[in-house]
Amino acid sequence: MRHRLGLRVVLLDLMAGVEIKGDEAMIQALAEFSKRNASHVKGILNLTIPLSESALWILGQYLSQLGLSTESRRPMEDGQRVRYYRLNTEDVEFIQNVLDYRQRQREEKERKRQQ
Repeated sequence: MRHRLGLRVVLLDLMAGVEIKGDEAMIQALAEFSKRNASHVKGILNLTIPLSESALWILGQYLSQLGLSTESRRPMEDGQRVRYYRLNTEDVEFIQNVLDYRQRQREEKERKRQQ
């Protein structure tokens, strides 16, 4: 379901350090698909997607399920403050450590099995 939502592409960009504003086409597409398929999202991922919520709120729910969160900054652009979001670096570091540990465990288990 996450793949069909396009979450993988969004996550790859966020993991690469890309900042988002929420008006990007991929974020909007993810939100629209989520709203159109809210009952399937609820059934498969156990997330309730209200039709009134913003694209960034919806993305935040998916990230939360994965143990990730965002942090923001608000620089001035053309005389207005614009909010940019990126993955929380502490969450990313922790998740990377968990994934590395799990990979080492799999490799160790496979090595023992082959012996």
